Amino acid sequence: MSARNPGTDFDLEWLSKVRVNTQAVLKRAQHIQGLKLPKKQWQTAWLLKAASCIDLTTLAGDDTPSNVHRLCVKAIQPVRYDLLRRMDMHDKGLTTAAVCVYPSRVADAVRSLKAANSCLPVASVATGFPAGQTPLETRLQEVRMAVRDGATEIDIVINRTLALTGQWEGSDFIKTSTGKEAINATYPVAIVMVRAIRDYFLRTGHKVYHHVTGQYAAYHEQPMA
Repeated sequence: MSARNPGTDFDLEWLSKVRVNTQAVLKRAQHIQGLKLPKKQWQTAWLLKAASCIDLTTLAGDDTPSNVHRLCVKAIQPVRYDLLRRMDMHDKGLTTAAVCVYPSRVADAVRSLKAANSCLPVASVATGFPAGQTPLETRLQEVRMAVRDGATEIDIVINRTLALTGQWEGSDFIKTSTGKEAINATYPVAIVMVRAIRDYFLRTGHKVYHHVTGQYAAYHEQPMA
């Protein structure tokens, strides 16, 4: 894994000056969605790349060791072997980027992956997912437990009360949503996020760590006509 992003001092003045031109963002999203999709082998390559960037996740209230095990099996081989063989990809080690579970299920996931001789990372949604409204000590204890059981990534839900009152928290990366809302990641939301990533890079020279691919990437976008 690459070196950790060193971050930068929090600048509330910079944050307070951020403005989003909603109409321009919506226009850009409409333009992107209207672009022609790649066909044939290019489309296949994009889909396989997408599969390799997924945190395959189960966050159900009735999760058990058995369905976590099935999740891990799927993560190790996300695409059917016969289809991979037709594309000459059967020996390329294609997997998802990680599996993601509740803290109480991390040990189950680690156990299943070790049994399959897989080094696939395990992520966990510690810190009072999805609301983030549990006490700080409870959230910290969830993190400790998940790390103790083998999680290598912690997906933290921010305390929205702190964010809404301007008491910002730091992180190594950002995500679009918890996946527990009726409407989650959208094109306009993604555009705003990646432009913020670009602005951060231009201001600090530090690239934002992409949490599922293990790669650093600065965002570049062609200007609209």
